[in-house]
Amino acid sequence: MQARNAKVITIVLSLWLTGCAALPGGDGPGTPVLGGQVVIAAPRGYCLDRTQRRETATGAFLLFGTCQGLEGAGPAPVAPAVLTAAVAGGAGELGAADMSRLATYLGSPEGRSTLSRSAGTDRVSITSLEQTADLIVIRARDGDTIDLDEDYWRAVFPGPGSLVTLTVSGTVADPLDEATGRALLLDFTRAVRQASPRPAGMTSTLEETDGAGETKGLRKLLNRLL
Repeated sequence: MQARNAKVITIVLSLWLTGCAALPGGDGPGTPVLGGQVVIAAPRGYCLDRTQRRETATGAFLLFGTCQGLEGAGPAPVAPAVLTAAVAGGAGELGAADMSRLATYLGSPEGRSTLSRSAGTDRVSITSLEQTADLIVIRARDGDTIDLDEDYWRAVFPGPGSLVTLTVSGTVADPLDEATGRALLLDFTRAVRQASPRPAGMTSTLEETDGAGETKGLRKLLNRLL
Protein backbone atom coordinates (compact mmCIF):
# COMPACT_ATOMS: atom_id res chain seq x y z
CA MET A 1 0.00 0.00 0.00
CA GLN A 2 1.32 3.41 -0.99
CA ALA A 3 1.75 5.99 1.81
CA ARG A 4 2.77 9.54 0.99
CA ASN A 5 2.66 11.10 4.46
CA ALA A 6 6.12 10.03 5.69
CA LYS A 7 7.69 13.49 5.43
CA VAL A 8 4.91 15.36 7.19
CA ILE A 9 4.67 12.73 9.95
CA THR A 10 8.41 12.94 10.53
CA ILE A 11 8.13 16.71 10.91
CA VAL A 12 5.25 16.38 13.37
CA LEU A 13 7.14 13.86 15.46
CA SER A 14 10.24 16.03 15.55
CA LEU A 15 8.13 18.96 16.76
CA TRP A 16 6.12 17.23 19.42
CA LEU A 17 8.85 15.09 20.96
CA THR A 18 11.45 17.80 21.55
CA GLY A 19 9.91 19.52 24.57
CA CYS A 20 8.48 22.95 25.43
CA ALA A 21 9.67 26.54 24.97
CA ALA A 22 8.68 30.26 24.53
CA LEU A 23 8.06 33.72 22.79
CA PRO A 24 6.77 37.40 23.03
CA GLY A 25 3.15 38.21 22.56
CA GLY A 26 0.02 39.97 23.62
CA ASP A 27 -1.57 41.71 20.66
CA GLY A 28 1.79 42.81 19.24
CA PRO A 29 3.37 42.24 15.82
CA GLY A 30 4.72 38.86 16.88
CA THR A 31 8.11 37.19 16.67
CA PRO A 32 9.64 35.90 13.40
CA VAL A 33 11.12 32.40 13.44
CA LEU A 34 13.07 30.46 10.82
CA GLY A 35 14.35 33.66 9.25
CA GLY A 36 10.89 35.19 9.04
CA GLN A 37 9.17 32.21 7.39
CA VAL A 38 6.57 32.30 10.15
CA VAL A 39 5.69 35.04 12.65
CA ILE A 40 4.26 33.86 15.96
CA ALA A 41 1.77 36.25 17.52
CA ALA A 42 -0.30 35.52 20.61
CA PRO A 43 -3.83 36.61 21.47
CA ARG A 44 -4.25 39.66 23.68
CA GLY A 45 -3.22 39.02 27.28
CA TYR A 46 -0.57 36.36 26.58
CA CYS A 47 3.20 37.04 26.57
CA LEU A 48 6.42 35.22 25.88
CA ASP A 49 8.19 33.36 28.63
CA ARG A 50 11.62 34.48 27.43
CA THR A 51 13.47 31.91 29.53
CA GLN A 52 11.93 29.05 27.58
CA ARG A 53 12.39 29.99 23.92
CA ARG A 54 14.38 27.58 21.75
CA GLU A 55 15.21 27.86 18.05
CA THR A 56 17.53 26.15 15.62
CA ALA A 57 18.04 26.53 11.88
CA THR A 58 15.25 24.00 11.23
CA GLY A 59 12.73 24.50 14.00
CA ALA A 60 11.41 26.62 16.86
CA PHE A 61 9.37 25.85 19.94
CA LEU A 62 7.82 28.74 21.91
CA LEU A 63 5.69 29.15 25.03
CA PHE A 64 3.31 31.86 26.24
CA GLY A 65 1.72 32.49 29.61
CA THR A 66 -0.49 35.32 30.75
CA CYS A 67 1.21 38.72 30.66
CA GLN A 68 -0.02 39.39 34.18
CA GLY A 69 1.49 36.17 35.44
CA LEU A 70 4.83 36.56 33.63
CA GLU A 71 5.35 40.30 33.79
CA GLY A 72 3.07 41.39 36.61
CA ALA A 73 1.11 43.69 34.32
CA GLY A 74 -0.73 43.78 31.02
CA PRO A 75 -4.21 43.25 29.62
CA ALA A 76 -6.40 40.57 31.13
CA PRO A 77 -6.41 37.31 29.16
CA VAL A 78 -9.52 35.41 28.17
CA ALA A 79 -8.54 32.78 30.75
CA PRO A 80 -5.42 31.54 32.56
CA ALA A 81 -3.74 29.24 30.03
CA VAL A 82 -0.44 28.02 28.64
CA LEU A 83 0.03 28.46 24.88
CA THR A 84 2.79 26.85 22.84
CA ALA A 85 3.85 27.26 19.22
CA ALA A 86 6.11 24.87 17.34
CA VAL A 87 7.35 25.46 13.80
CA ALA A 88 9.27 22.95 11.69
CA GLY A 89 10.96 24.02 8.46
CA GLY A 90 11.63 21.85 5.46
CA ALA A 91 8.03 20.76 5.02
CA GLY A 92 7.67 22.12 1.50
CA GLU A 93 4.26 23.43 0.46
CA LEU A 94 1.64 21.17 2.03
CA GLY A 95 -1.68 20.79 0.25
CA ALA A 96 -5.14 19.59 1.23
CA ALA A 97 -4.31 15.97 0.45
CA ASP A 98 -1.24 16.12 2.69
CA MET A 99 -3.29 17.54 5.57
CA SER A 100 -5.93 14.87 5.07
CA ARG A 101 -3.31 12.13 5.31
CA LEU A 102 -1.85 13.75 8.40
CA ALA A 103 -5.30 13.91 10.05
CA THR A 104 -5.83 10.22 9.30
CA TYR A 105 -2.46 9.37 10.80
CA LEU A 106 -3.09 11.40 13.96
CA GLY A 107 -6.36 9.56 14.48
CA SER A 108 -4.60 6.19 14.40
CA PRO A 109 -3.19 4.47 17.52
CA GLU A 110 0.38 5.18 16.38
CA GLY A 111 -0.46 8.79 15.58
CA ARG A 112 -2.11 9.37 18.94
CA SER A 113 1.19 8.62 20.67
CA THR A 114 2.69 11.72 19.02
CA LEU A 115 0.10 13.85 20.79
CA SER A 116 1.52 12.95 24.17
CA ARG A 117 3.04 15.67 26.33
CA SER A 118 5.65 13.15 27.43
CA ALA A 119 6.71 10.91 24.58
CA GLY A 120 5.70 7.29 24.58
CA THR A 121 2.70 7.44 26.89
CA ASP A 122 -0.37 5.41 26.02
CA ARG A 123 -2.65 7.61 28.13
CA VAL A 124 -3.69 9.93 25.29
CA SER A 125 -7.20 9.92 23.86
CA ILE A 126 -8.74 12.14 21.18
CA THR A 127 -12.02 13.76 22.17
CA SER A 128 -12.59 15.41 18.80
CA LEU A 129 -10.74 15.95 15.51
CA GLU A 130 -11.90 18.58 13.01
CA GLN A 131 -10.33 19.12 9.61
CA THR A 132 -10.48 21.60 6.75
CA ALA A 133 -8.23 21.78 3.68
CA ASP A 134 -5.51 23.64 5.60
CA LEU A 135 -6.24 23.18 9.31
CA ILE A 136 -6.52 20.31 11.78
CA VAL A 137 -8.04 21.04 15.20
CA ILE A 138 -7.76 18.41 17.90
CA ARG A 139 -9.13 18.25 21.42
CA ALA A 140 -7.26 15.58 23.33
CA ARG A 141 -6.86 14.25 26.85
CA ASP A 142 -3.48 13.26 28.25
CA GLY A 143 -3.39 11.71 31.71
CA ASP A 144 0.39 11.96 31.92
CA THR A 145 0.62 15.49 33.31
CA ILE A 146 1.21 17.24 36.62
CA ASP A 147 0.54 20.99 36.50
CA LEU A 148 -1.45 21.17 33.27
CA ASP A 149 -5.07 20.09 32.90
CA GLU A 150 -5.54 16.74 31.17
CA ASP A 151 -7.62 18.32 28.39
CA TYR A 152 -5.90 20.46 25.76
CA TRP A 153 -6.49 21.79 22.24
CA ARG A 154 -4.06 21.60 19.32
CA ALA A 155 -4.07 23.17 15.84
CA VAL A 156 -1.87 22.01 12.96
CA PHE A 157 -1.58 23.98 9.73
CA PRO A 158 0.92 24.72 6.94
CA GLY A 159 3.09 27.83 6.95
CA PRO A 160 5.35 28.91 4.09
CA GLY A 161 7.59 25.85 3.62
CA SER A 162 6.84 24.76 7.18
CA LEU A 163 4.39 23.04 9.48
CA VAL A 164 2.99 24.96 12.46
CA THR A 165 1.58 23.39 15.63
CA LEU A 166 -0.21 25.48 18.26
CA THR A 167 -1.41 24.17 21.63
CA VAL A 168 -3.67 25.64 24.31
CA SER A 169 -3.79 24.10 27.78
CA GLY A 170 -5.48 25.03 31.01
CA THR A 171 -3.92 24.24 34.37
CA VAL A 172 -5.02 21.87 37.09
CA ALA A 173 -6.03 24.88 39.17
CA ASP A 174 -7.80 26.64 36.26
CA PRO A 175 -9.02 24.16 33.64
CA LEU A 176 -10.51 25.49 30.41
CA ASP A 177 -14.05 24.59 29.43
CA GLU A 178 -14.61 23.23 25.94
CA ALA A 179 -15.90 26.45 24.38
CA THR A 180 -13.16 28.64 25.87
CA GLY A 181 -10.34 26.26 24.96
CA ARG A 182 -11.44 25.90 21.36
CA ALA A 183 -12.09 29.62 20.91
CA LEU A 184 -8.69 30.52 22.36
CA LEU A 185 -6.95 28.04 20.05
CA LEU A 186 -8.72 29.52 17.01
CA ASP A 187 -7.80 33.05 18.15
CA PHE A 188 -4.16 31.92 18.47
CA THR A 189 -4.29 30.35 15.01
CA ARG A 190 -5.79 33.51 13.51
CA ALA A 191 -3.14 35.71 15.16
CA VAL A 192 -0.27 33.61 13.76
CA ARG A 193 -1.76 33.43 10.28
CA GLN A 194 -2.44 37.15 10.12
CA ALA A 195 1.10 37.98 11.27
CA SER A 196 2.85 35.50 8.97
CA PRO A 197 3.56 35.52 5.24
CA ARG A 198 0.93 33.54 3.38
CA PRO A 199 2.01 30.11 2.10
CA ALA A 200 2.80 30.09 -1.63
CA GLY A 201 0.64 27.37 -3.31
CA MET A 202 -0.70 24.13 -2.01
CA THR A 203 1.53 21.73 -3.94
CA SER A 204 2.34 18.40 -2.37
CA THR A 205 6.01 17.65 -1.80
CA LEU A 206 5.61 14.49 0.24
CA GLU A 207 7.92 11.62 -0.47
CA GLU A 208 6.41 8.32 -1.49
CA THR A 209 7.25 5.29 0.61
CA ASP A 210 5.62 1.99 1.36
CA GLY A 211 3.90 1.39 4.66
CA ALA A 212 6.66 -0.83 6.05
CA GLY A 213 9.35 1.73 5.26
CA GLU A 214 7.33 4.51 6.85
CA THR A 215 6.83 2.56 10.09
CA LYS A 216 10.51 1.71 10.30
CA GLY A 217 11.42 5.38 9.75
CA LEU A 218 9.04 6.50 12.48
CA ARG A 219 10.51 4.02 14.94
CA LYS A 220 14.04 5.19 14.16
CA LEU A 221 12.99 8.80 14.72
CA LEU A 222 11.29 7.96 18.00
CA ASN A 223 14.33 6.09 19.25
CA ARG A 224 16.59 9.02 18.35
CA LEU A 225 14.42 11.66 20.01
CA LEU A 226 13.41 9.91 23.21
